[in-house]
Amino acid sequence: MWIDVDEVKQFTGIKSKHLKLSSEDDDKLDEILTKWISQSEDLIKSYTNNDFKNEVPDSVKNVCLRLTANMVALAIERRDTPRTIVTDWGTRVSSSKIFTEDLKEDLTPFVKETSYKSDKVSFYAITGDD
Repeated sequence: MWIDVDEVKQFTGIKSKHLKLSSEDDDKLDEILTKWISQSEDLIKSYTNNDFKNEVPDSVKNVCLRLTANMVALAIERRDTPRTIVTDWGTRVSSSKIFTEDLKEDLTPFVKETSYKSDKVSFYAITGDD
């Protein structure tokens, strides 16, 4: 993994109680955070078309940390607030966007362009007739 569970805990201040887990259930919290870190890495790899086979740059690790923190914040929000929010100005559904534009901008130098456009292929029939 590019980042570890302790970094996420330190960055977000997440505790078991925030996810409505028992206070002694730190192993379950670690399991959830490990899964979210893995999902963040996959989202970054998919967005950049880059597997980062060699060393992962610190700026990519930072994006992974912030993306995972967005997952944490969304999970807490979903547990603590209703999905639909009614205000004096109308009704809205809380957003589930975690991969924000600022994260994508920070990944721009690492995006590998891939093209699925085919080249022109020509066929010639050889019949033996003049």
